Amino acid sequence: MIAAQLNDTRLGAPVFESVTQDPKFSFYWHCHDFPAPIARWNYHPEYELHLIRYSEGHAFVGDYIGRFGPGNLVLVGPNIPHAWFSDPDEARPVIEGRDVVLQFKGEWLEHMMELCPELNCLSTLIEDSALGVEFEGEEAARCSELLITMGEQDNAGRLLSMLAILRSLSQSDYRTLSGRGYGPGASGVSSAQVDAVLRYIHDHSHEELRMSRLAERYGMTPSTFSRFFKHATGDTFVAFLRRIRIGHACRLLLEGEHSVADICFQVGYNNLSNFNRHFREQKGMTPRQYQHQTADLERHVTIYPLP
Repeated sequence: MIAAQLNDTRLGAPVFESVTQDPKFSFYWHCHDFPAPIARWNYHPEYELHLIRYSEGHAFVGDYIGRFGPGNLVLVGPNIPHAWFSDPDEARPVIEGRDVVLQFKGEWLEHMMELCPELNCLSTLIEDSALGVEFEGEEAARCSELLITMGEQDNAGRLLSMLAILRSLSQSDYRTLSGRGYGPGASGVSSAQVDAVLRYIHDHSHEELRMSRLAERYGMTPSTFSRFFKHATGDTFVAFLRRIRIGHACRLLLEGEHSVADICFQVGYNNLSNFNRHFREQKGMTPRQYQHQTADLERHVTIYPLP
């Protein structure tokens, strides 16, 4: 089996997840809790298929920011920084078995495709994974169930399941996450300090957050923090925070338990007109239109829950 280990580096050094190849095995399957040492803003040269079993929160893949929930299944290509931060829950400080992860080397897959031309059906999916890929639909739900049961299989069974999962996912509905112009630049964007900043923003996005205060919190001048943040995330602090808040608003709108005005203040806005304007800029419609459109869609979609 491949043994995964996260380097414990000092503040500001790259957070690199070292996946050491065991020659007796082709890939590494594991399940972990949240919080956990490896559940952080990190990167590695291996491909990673990542399933969230429990909780909701914010997903970060390259320059993508979005909300996730149970059943979120994503394939991340080599050296794409990524993290999944669950919303704080005082009643459940540790979410046991939140993540199921499958990691494998590109060289191994390329060699398999050379030996077995039948696997060339994976080429488009593997290419798209350079931007991060999120899977949707019935096929993705079935693959998620199979990914979970791999933990109970013997080694040969896991190999067969892995190939079956990749084949099925290559034929399923999916969308790419990062922008087409995104480039990893892992040495610059993946640091312990970036991880700390992202976690803080995620946990406190509903509060009044000012860049000057965050700069002071992390021992920087505002101008230094601004450059650091832009280099780390590819976005300005204000635009990044706005995306986090609008993403959270979308989740609340889907729940349908609060008015648009209530949601505006819950996610950190203090002005309804600004909230509506920013929401329209990001989603191309008003919050109310988004709520109605998604509700209409959900009435025609069958949900397949995970066990």
